[in-house]
Amino acid sequence: MKKTTKLLCGLLGVGLCLAGCATVSPIKNKDTELVFNGNSAVMINDSYLYYGNSFADYSSFSNDSDYKNAAKLSYLARLEAGATLSAKDGDYSPKGVNRVSSDVVVHEKSFMFALGDYIYYLSPNRKKFENEEGKLVQQYGYSTLFRSKLNGDKRKELFTTSAEVTQIEVLKYDNKYYLVMLAGSDLIRFELGSKVKRQTLATDVTSVALPETYQKNKVGSTLDWNGNIYYTKALKDEDNSSVSGTSIKKLSIAGGEETEVGGGQGQTIALVGRKGDVVFYTYNEETYKNDTNENRRFSTNSSDRFSSSAVSNMYQVYNDNVLGYIYTANSSTVYQTTAGETGTLTLNYENASVSDYKILFVTGRTIYLSTTNAIYTADVSEVFAGNGSVANCKALVKMADGSIYSGNRYAFDGTYLYYYAKLQEVEKENEDESDESEEEVVDEHYYMYRTKVGTNADDEPKTPYELLSLVENSERHTK
Repeated sequence: MKKTTKLLCGLLGVGLCLAGCATVSPIKNKDTELVFNGNSAVMINDSYLYYGNSFADYSSFSNDSDYKNAAKLSYLARLEAGATLSAKDGDYSPKGVNRVSSDVVVHEKSFMFALGDYIYYLSPNRKKFENEEGKLVQQYGYSTLFRSKLNGDKRKELFTTSAEVTQIEVLKYDNKYYLVMLAGSDLIRFELGSKVKRQTLATDVTSVALPETYQKNKVGSTLDWNGNIYYTKALKDEDNSSVSGTSIKKLSIAGGEETEVGGGQGQTIALVGRKGDVVFYTYNEETYKNDTNENRRFSTNSSDRFSSSAVSNMYQVYNDNVLGYIYTANSSTVYQTTAGETGTLTLNYENASVSDYKILFVTGRTIYLSTTNAIYTADVSEVFAGNGSVANCKALVKMADGSIYSGNRYAFDGTYLYYYAKLQEVEKENEDESDESEEEVVDEHYYMYRTKVGTNADDEPKTPYELLSLVENSERHTK
């Protein structure tokens, strides 16, 4: 029966294959725990990389034909990329890039992980939803959660949201794995296993504080947490219009009734971050924190104030224990130690301040940050030891101006950093200046590259990057 199924897939075409038949050779995931490397790729067994072949901008989609055209390049790919690639050089696609699924998998809201022999990923929604005027319209900003076997078999749509996903994490508690997402104002939980069970935990949610998904290659990342989810809802009373404010709720991820743990009349509160079991929240443009393991109510007392500004984009700095935090406040990058020392963090490269950067992630005491032409690392050990507010950067990789994708789409496996960038210009072999033949077509797609952790681009004879995607131009394929 299995052979017949495979034969039918070959006869009926790729579309049917992707709905339920293996597309690549089977492999066995040796890791019994969650495998999460970031939002754009998953490394299995330190050998097989699953990733989006190119980045897709779903905001440019106007109909399903646009989705299908994007999927020709932005599919779920697999490459045996544990070490040396079979590539002409770093500017050419390697041999052995395989298509696992034709779903668009890397985009502004992409999320990807593996558990057991399944890979899970978000794809832009293709279903039509009713708008305010009652018309059915495309909503590509909504998401569809898929999973399939690592060989592409048993691909299944698990859920399609009816609003945009603003937070999503995978959490382990009491030996069970859960995916939790905030889609619009619905807080939804999926219990992961041979069968995926979905439950809406709460509705009319205005903010939520979830622990970060465990990533074994990030120093300070952990599976440990107290099992409680915290979220906010607006206070309402249909019989009394003067009622306003926020209620802070607590709910066990395993289920049960919600408990009110803070907020009140006239208090507009938003949860803005969570590191471990410490929850950060804003009130009156100031930020407060609550160690939820102390089982006390959320307050706006001065003793709980963390910052006199509203903060966002929080990262934890770690070295055996938590050293402090890095975050954004008033459009600046700020550091704050556990002792309360704080200041504006300056990141320098070659004696000049790095500007227009985006922090990708922090592991231990090292920041990874990106501009559109370089990716840097910065060790903030001295800053958190009280020795000034300047950290010097090292360039991992440099590329042509405007080449590197400006959003936060990356993956990190402890050995390599994976990122998206445009193709770099290469000199053609035996190029003759008098040759007026047709120039290479400009390719504006963002493809996946990797650079090795610890590399110093300034010490290398050639910029140390490797192209991983199968690009559109066949002249850039390794023959």
